[in-house]
Amino acid sequence: MKAKTLFITIFLTLQIQFLLSQCISIELSITWEKEYHIYYKDSMVNIPKLNITYRNNCDSNYYFLKVTNNQDSLLNFICTLTIGGSSFEKPDYHALMNYNAKKYVNQNFNVSIGANCLYYGGIGKVSPDPLDISKAHLPDIINCRLNAFTEYIRYDKNSNDLSWRYKLGGPIEIDFETSNMFPKNILDAVSDQFVFLKSGETYIDIFNLVAFQIVEGCYTFFIAQDMIENYVLTTQHDSKMKKNVEKKFKLLAIVGEYQLYFGTFNSNKVTVCFGERY
Repeated sequence: MKAKTLFITIFLTLQIQFLLSQCISIELSITWEKEYHIYYKDSMVNIPKLNITYRNNCDSNYYFLKVTNNQDSLLNFICTLTIGGSSFEKPDYHALMNYNAKKYVNQNFNVSIGANCLYYGGIGKVSPDPLDISKAHLPDIINCRLNAFTEYIRYDKNSNDLSWRYKLGGPIEIDFETSNMFPKNILDAVSDQFVFLKSGETYIDIFNLVAFQIVEGCYTFFIAQDMIENYVLTTQHDSKMKKNVEKKFKLLAIVGEYQLYFGTFNSNKVTVCFGERY
């Protein structure tokens, strides 16, 4: 009898975990849209877009962290180089094209989205596929090639905003502050870092993939981790250590009409290939 009860308990626990894992799905897909060329402004071209669709499949309302931050509808990548200009100057398009003369046709890459998402730098990583795991690897140079065009597009979008000129030159890091981790501020000041979904609702973040189209190659996009965390990392000053330290800040269980969702979610991979310069 005890064994039967234990079996039922384990079965129900697994069923609950299975059902919870179905509550949130984060789906990746590729669409194409007609837009003006990033340099030749009078030319219309087909631009690939990565869609990240968040879907609430349950009866409850949930809020949770985005898997990556959407800054100007662009992905940022791990890179230690600045190519084609400084953060105070608009990168030169032709210099970038010359630097990116090497093409990656018939080469395969994995693109992990949302690495270091708790910091909300929105940083991703592109790695050759297959990767030789017997060797130590720094981020592949393709990350810098992609970031160079991302920087060009971002500058073009924000060139009239002088404050942005001091933020360019690499991934933009956004630190959570403890003072913002209260219901009103989560719903307002930092709301763009979260997804708020009522039962049955969806939310879509769209990212421009023109940088991938320029450098060419075949890319498989996936979400870097399969867990939505229930905390963020905040930077606080430690007076005893006389320096800033990172601390975990647990997110609130309830914000307005939304419950905190954390744990596993359903997701997929999506692959797109580019073989010709447009």
